Amino acid sequence: MTWWRYVRDKRFFLFFFVIVMFFVGLLIYIDPNSKLTVGNIVYLYFFVFMFLVAYLVLGYIFKYRYWKEMKELVEGEIDENIIELLPNPRTSEQAFFNELMRKKHREEQKNISALQDKQEEYHDFILYWVHEVKTPLVASKMLIKNPDLNDTKTIFAKVDEELDRVDQLVMQALYFSRLDTFAKDYFIQEQNLGNVVRESIKRHSKLFISGRKKLVMEEVDFDVRTDSKWLGFILDQIISNALKYTEEGDEIKIWCEEKKDKIDLHIRDQGRGISDEDLSRVFEQGFTGMIGRKEKKATGMGLYLAKQMAKKLGHTIEISSVEGEFTELIIHFARKDDYLLVAKDIEIK
Repeated sequence: MTWWRYVRDKRFFLFFFVIVMFFVGLLIYIDPNSKLTVGNIVYLYFFVFMFLVAYLVLGYIFKYRYWKEMKELVEGEIDENIIELLPNPRTSEQAFFNELMRKKHREEQKNISALQDKQEEYHDFILYWVHEVKTPLVASKMLIKNPDLNDTKTIFAKVDEELDRVDQLVMQALYFSRLDTFAKDYFIQEQNLGNVVRESIKRHSKLFISGRKKLVMEEVDFDVRTDSKWLGFILDQIISNALKYTEEGDEIKIWCEEKKDKIDLHIRDQGRGISDEDLSRVFEQGFTGMIGRKEKKATGMGLYLAKQMAKKLGHTIEISSVEGEFTELIIHFARKDDYLLVAKDIEIK
């Protein structure tokens, strides 16, 4: 900071000082008891002016070093942490400014860390997705070129299953990419839950038939506030998981339970269940559990996406399981008034 800029910053103080001194001199001059002459008043003004200049010079020297070091930080190229290089404050104002810089730096570091985590999460997902989508494509190619399979109908059926798997992976990638822009791509309104459930079951009908797995569906025709497209994807992930671990001849049961403040949708399979140590982590991204690692059936993304999307819709998902017996997913839909409160709370967060 230059001297003239420093003086300009002091313009209000100087203006106030001049007015005060003018009135002091005027009072002394018109006071009949004052023994000071005009010359004395001029000398008084001169010495006061010298004190003023001394005050300005000393103040400038006192702050100059801080300003000079700050200017070097602003104009220089610094690879280090700039907060650690902040000059020592000489005044309370400078200390306040330094603390403001540190606070802003912490916020930026937090945002950068979140972006880095998001980028790493996206990178891991892409690696997983490429690996997973390659498997059904290679399997389809091997089925087509397999000389031992002369039954065209069988080949078509198996290739169709692999293409369904590709379609599921593509949908996972599509919905994963939309998580951050979710607010622009959903429309909450009254929906018949039974219609959404039946559409999801229809999409998995081939797996029910080919795997000879039973479906038991009780009353699910309740009106809930949701987005049918996103809820359909959530149900697809849950039903797909249920089919994956349900043996031939076992059943998958779907029903609703109406309560005072909510409606619960239950999806229960008679599959292998989940161990206690894995149960608390099934909604984590990429977590496959012991069975998934052994059989390489699981990708660890379905329930993660379902949980994230349900949260954004204002719903909650719970899971319970007994290893070797069953796994049950419950989606809680708040009643109309309660849903508005939940949605408002999510928007605030």
